[in-house]
Amino acid sequence: MSMALLDDTLRRLLDRLALAVRARSTASRHGGHRSPVLASGLELADHRPYTSGDDFRRIDWKAFARHRQLAIRQFEEERDARVYVLVDLSSSMTRGAPPKVDIARRLTAALGYLGMKQFDRVRIVPFAAQTSAASRPFERRERLPALERFVSTAHAEGVTSFEATARDFARRFPHRGLVVVVTDLMAPDGWEIGLKLLGSLGHDLRVVRVTCDEDDAPDFRGEIELDDAETGELLRLRADKALLGAYREVVREHVDRVRSAARGAGGDLVETPVTAPMERLVRIAVMPERRAAR
Repeated sequence: MSMALLDDTLRRLLDRLALAVRARSTASRHGGHRSPVLASGLELADHRPYTSGDDFRRIDWKAFARHRQLAIRQFEEERDARVYVLVDLSSSMTRGAPPKVDIARRLTAALGYLGMKQFDRVRIVPFAAQTSAASRPFERRERLPALERFVSTAHAEGVTSFEATARDFARRFPHRGLVVVVTDLMAPDGWEIGLKLLGSLGHDLRVVRVTCDEDDAPDFRGEIELDDAETGELLRLRADKALLGAYREVVREHVDRVRSAARGAGGDLVETPVTAPMERLVRIAVMPERRAAR
C-alpha cells in the first residue's frame, strides 16, 4: 500500500475545513479552539471591575469613556485539543470494493491532518479486540508523512470488542478530547456500553461508520456458505428474498441503536459508503456545519 493516503486534491479540501471540538474537550495549551477559560487570548469575552494590582494595559478605556468606570477586559483563550482517532482494523474491515479498511485509513489520515493543521495533539489508536499500539502524538501538518506511514502499516488483532476497547482506551488515555471512532460496526455487542463510557469521561464523540453493500444489502440467492470475517465461523443457508430482507432490517436496527447510543453520549454517527467519492466522505466525516452549530 502506498504511504501517501491524502492526494493534493484532498489536502486542498482539508485546508478549507476545520475540525470542530466543543470547548469543554480542549486542553491546556494555546491552539485553535475556544476554551471556557478566560485569559489573555485574542477574542473579547467579558468585562469585570478593575481592582488594585490589575494590569493597567487590560483596562478598557473606551468603556471607561462611556460609563466612567474602570473595567478589565477578559478574553476567551484559544486552546488546543487532544484528537484521538480510533480506527477499526479487525478482519471484517477487509471486505468491500474498495476494501473498507482502505477508506478507513484515508479518513483517519484526513482527520489527523485537520487536527495537526489546528495545532492539536493527534493520536491514532488502532483497535480490534482492544486497542493496539497507538501512535506518538502528531502536532504539526509537517508531520503528515509520519502519520500516513503509521496509519498505512498499523494493524490490530482479534474479534472486535468495543466495550473492551473503550475500557482499555480510558485506562491508557485519561485526558479528554475529541474521540472519532472509524469502524464498520460489524460486531453485534459492546457499542452502547463503550460509547456511554467515553461520553461519561467528557470526550467529544463521533462515530464514522464505513459501509459497503456486502454488509448492508447483500444480493445472494440459493444455497450459500458464508464465513464470518471476524471469527472464521462457517454458516450454510438458503438465501431468498425474505431472508435477505430480514437481514437488512437487523443491520439497520443495529446501526440505529448505536446511533442512539452515540447521541446519548453527546455525540453522533455518520455513514460513509466505500463507493462514494473521497471528497464527499471527508465532508461527511468532518461535519463542519453541524458541529459548529452546537
